[in-house]
Amino acid sequence: MKKNIIISLLLFIIPFVGLSQKEYKLKNQSSKERPGWIYESRTDALMIQTKKAASIEDAQNEVMSDLLHQIASSVAVTVSGEIIKDIDWTTIDLKGKTREEYIESIKQNTTVKIAKIPEMQGITLLKAEKYWEEYINKKTKESFYDLYILYPFSLFELQELIDAYNAQQKAYSDKIDSYRNSLPEKNNIDNILNDITEMKTLLKEFEEYDSKYRELKNVISLYEKTITNLYIEVVENENSKLVIQLKHDEKVMKTKSLPQLRSECARDFTRKHNGNQIDITFNSFDCYEQDDNYVEIRFNFGKKRILKKVNIKL
Repeated sequence: MKKNIIISLLLFIIPFVGLSQKEYKLKNQSSKERPGWIYESRTDALMIQTKKAASIEDAQNEVMSDLLHQIASSVAVTVSGEIIKDIDWTTIDLKGKTREEYIESIKQNTTVKIAKIPEMQGITLLKAEKYWEEYINKKTKESFYDLYILYPFSLFELQELIDAYNAQQKAYSDKIDSYRNSLPEKNNIDNILNDITEMKTLLKEFEEYDSKYRELKNVISLYEKTITNLYIEVVENENSKLVIQLKHDEKVMKTKSLPQLRSECARDFTRKHNGNQIDITFNSFDCYEQDDNYVEIRFNFGKKRILKKVNIKL
């Protein structure tokens, strides 16, 4: 009975094999015979193939994309394993995912990050052995290409990429430490705002599970708190003149910005920097002693508005 079933299956399959062989014809190939490495299992190289590409150029692009992904994935298996081992699961919001789904997303995100490291740009098909075949569809006369490459990739080269990734991550950590440690010495508001912009751009390099993401978010908060806690101090107020300075705690802060000014009676304002201070002059002819005479001083630093109403001394 078993013999009859096998024979029946063969009779069913053979016509389809014959049709497949008759439908396409090998038109051309890069060498007379397929190289042996197509069938070998190698520990010192990666074999990548793509089939039915419209052109050699398309085949090369597809193979290159697959090669980069496979190498990055090889590195990510090691790197993401270390990340996952260090995760404090009690602080992670899985957002509806299972732990396994979350781990898989970490591996995928890590692969993408590794693909961006400069050392990956040195991967080129010039280093690979190549073999291609061109087939033609007998009915439509359309042709396509199958491409095979053998790219040398040893354990040593794998470790080099892992080291490159770790070096990149250390550079990120050093950068975050530099932002944190330099904040107490900063006295220029414009530089602080610029650093906040830079850090928010850098933040996009990390995923929320990454400890660097949390560290950098904390540093950004410290910088933004510095801006929030700025205040205007009046140094001089007499003879239609105000001298002001911006401060954080007791530290005088610099800025290239000049304030916006408003008053119910004063007019013809002038504003200019004088060292770390700002001199403001105005015409107070229309101000009377019995009135509530003031100058409203306003700075806008990002989303933060710093405002102070100063009573004019006539």
